Amino acid sequence: MINVEPILKQAAENHHRALLVLSGSETWAQQHAESLFSKGQEKQALWVGERNQSNETSISASKASGWLGREVDLIVFNAFSGFDVDAFGQLSGTLRGGGLFVLLVPDLDDWADYCDPDHKRLTVYPYQPEHIRGLYLARLANLIQSEATLSLLCENGDSRWQQSTDCADVPGSGQDDNVCRTSDQAQAVEGILRVAKGHRRRPLVLTADRGRGKSAALGIASARLLQSGLARIWVTAPSLASAEVVFNTAEALLDGCEVHRGKLLWHDKALEFKAPDELLHPECDSGCDLMLVDEAAAIPVPLLTQLLKHHSRIVFASTQHGYEGTGRGFAIKFRSTLSELTPKWRAQRLKQPIRWAENDPFEAFVFKALMLNASPVPDELIQGASIGHCSFARLEPKQLIHDDRLLADVFGLLVFAHYRTRPFDLRHLLDGPNIEVYCLRYQGRVVATALLALEGGIEDCLQEAIWLGQRRVRGHLIPQSLSNHCGFPEASGFAGLRVIRIAVHPLLQGHGLGTQLLKGVEEQATLRKLDYLGSSFGATPELAVFWGGSGYLPVRVGVTREAASGCYSMMVLNPLNKAFSVLTEEMQCRFISGFLMQLPVSFKAMAPDLVRVILCLSRLNIETVLDNRDRMDLESFVSSDRLFESCLPAIRSLLLSKVSDRSASKDALNGLIAKVLQGVDWSEIAKANGLTGKKQAVQWLRQWVQDLCAE
Repeated sequence: MINVEPILKQAAENHHRALLVLSGSETWAQQHAESLFSKGQEKQALWVGERNQSNETSISASKASGWLGREVDLIVFNAFSGFDVDAFGQLSGTLRGGGLFVLLVPDLDDWADYCDPDHKRLTVYPYQPEHIRGLYLARLANLIQSEATLSLLCENGDSRWQQSTDCADVPGSGQDDNVCRTSDQAQAVEGILRVAKGHRRRPLVLTADRGRGKSAALGIASARLLQSGLARIWVTAPSLASAEVVFNTAEALLDGCEVHRGKLLWHDKALEFKAPDELLHPECDSGCDLMLVDEAAAIPVPLLTQLLKHHSRIVFASTQHGYEGTGRGFAIKFRSTLSELTPKWRAQRLKQPIRWAENDPFEAFVFKALMLNASPVPDELIQGASIGHCSFARLEPKQLIHDDRLLADVFGLLVFAHYRTRPFDLRHLLDGPNIEVYCLRYQGRVVATALLALEGGIEDCLQEAIWLGQRRVRGHLIPQSLSNHCGFPEASGFAGLRVIRIAVHPLLQGHGLGTQLLKGVEEQATLRKLDYLGSSFGATPELAVFWGGSGYLPVRVGVTREAASGCYSMMVLNPLNKAFSVLTEEMQCRFISGFLMQLPVSFKAMAPDLVRVILCLSRLNIETVLDNRDRMDLESFVSSDRLFESCLPAIRSLLLSKVSDRSASKDALNGLIAKVLQGVDWSEIAKANGLTGKKQAVQWLRQWVQDLCAE
């Protein structure tokens, strides 16, 4: 049996974690892992994946999120059951200093060809799991073989024990605080208390790598604030599960509290979870004494901006590196908004790990394996980049695994640009059978990249069942949506590329590189005789303008908002041939007709600015001619006391005729869109514009109509 005492002794001395990889047959690997389990019975241990000893407990990788916030001493991760990269990342953070992570894997030379059960998550119709390339596992196997800070034991007799690492101080608060576990955490709690009790409009931004106690700090501060008399604290995060640590920490500190799903009650005070989309409702404009935003990087900046405007006491907390999202993009994109709206905002970063000491070798390995430290090219290397100096290329997956800097450039941009990037996306990028990667490079470094999926071309025999909602095939988001949601069954027979992600280096945004990259992809797709390019994304006015400016046309908007982002999903198409152009024109006509009908119902809460942009992009389908009677109604509405309802048809026609006019006042258009097309109540119109009531709101609307008539 294995003698792991030396590496455990070293781990305990340094307060680091140790990683042991057992490589060989599953039976052999499990036998050795069981011997370690039996030795560590007095410790908190966890087995993930299948276990031959059926009388012993284990969990599936899909249950990993339930262990967030908990601490264990020993983890056995059976990768023969599937290497779930997200679960690996989540569980790595639960292992405390002095602990051991045991990874069971096939022979490293054969792992890339192993039929990994997790390949099922990567398959799309008509591919099968055996078609998955296995390049992610090949990269991971190479990393394990070359990494000196882990221990490797192979069934064939090869072994390598972890090299010694520098001793480190065990984390401690360094303060007279028996709850906070580090001085960083104690300072973070003090900062949160200051937001709640100090001057208004001075938000706090907390950032940290995983395992630094950021979410626990929110929970500690919440408990202390409720004890000191604060009545209502709201917490938002991408999901309730993401906020569990906040609630669990507060619950442990508040004797006699009642806990329900998403709500903690203590005496007459409450800590309550609110989903991001719920916070967009008018009744949530106020009503809490303190707003806490956990994992802020996973929430779109436009939604964070609304929260900042609506709450005078607010704390944003974000993971700097991790599967929850990326704090780097959040920090840079949101910094200017914070400075503009709340110039006295403060930033704090938690650096000290809670469960292990700094310079932990296992943390370094996890960062490499999951590319959590991938970042865009340093600014100084691309100062002279412009469209004319950039080259377009399609990147093959094998290029990426043999060039770690190139892979880091690409994935770093994707992580930076998108709030929901997670480790599985790296595996999807390398192994997805229908995934294609394109980029613009400047002096060899990636400055813009796009991740696309080949979709469509579905057989005739399946098209009717997909149209009627009786069948769905895995993948193929756009063709199935065009068929089932939009009512065009023939659309699933066309083939095209869907842009999953597109990212431009932050230093070069706004210079046309994104549009140039899409043009390169369009040229390639046209040569391949594909029918269309398309995308589906969380709609904001800025994104809608970008896609419209790149030649893409809106054909669908989802009727419900995503809970995590608070955005409506929007689908756009760029037809590449005559046949699909004809179909797209028909789709557009049907879309805009339905969109206008749904505005006062399904889209009543949509931001008028976004409505205006969507209508502007669809301008060919909504041109309206004002006749003489319309002009009479408009003139009388502006200059007399004629009722708004009596002149509504003429006002609607005026609005639709001006919506794509760049010289028209955006404020006037947005105001009229809210009332005329979305049917917003007069009270809401008044509130949105700082007016006292309906009378002032009507007068305000008369002015908007007058402004548009004069242009």
